[in-house]
Amino acid sequence: MPNMRPPHAGYRVSGRLAALGATRGFTTGCLPYGSRAQILDRVLAMVSGQVILASDVRAFLDLGLHEHGPWEFREPDSAQREAAALDRLIERRLALDEVNRFRQALPPPARVDGYLAAVRARFADEDAFAAVLAAVGLELADLRQILEDDIRIEAYVTERWGGRGALVEDWIAGLLRRAEIMRVDP
Repeated sequence: MPNMRPPHAGYRVSGRLAALGATRGFTTGCLPYGSRAQILDRVLAMVSGQVILASDVRAFLDLGLHEHGPWEFREPDSAQREAAALDRLIERRLALDEVNRFRQALPPPARVDGYLAAVRARFADEDAFAAVLAAVGLELADLRQILEDDIRIEAYVTERWGGRGALVEDWIAGLLRRAEIMRVDP
């Protein structure tokens, strides 16, 4: 039997913060009276109980995950790009829930390595890549998990519908209609 993984919370950061509940911003711990709170992150949406944070959108864009693969889009305007990224992350979360429900097999490590190499190639050198990972709060293992999940979603879509197309768009639209989604206004 192929190596299977149980459903997980998505990005490690989002999974930990999901337990804190949906608020507009997460602030630093105990502050003395009169001190200003520092916003660490903002909740942009709750999707079937999972939090999507502003840092998730930033990571998705800064790592170029919107440039290829199942969540591809190209928006020249910054605000439109961020809105499109949030839409794609909501769709991705719903698709991943469905894929986990059907227990899609893990991809071979070599395929994940290929996707990782494509992400790394978007940067001038390894230091630039590491700097972006650190800036968005991800470790290499987190990025591998994201890419592994994207490959699992692609495999599920290919097995079920033969790839992207009208049937897949209908499937995503159906997932969106049935989902519990709460967007938080910025």
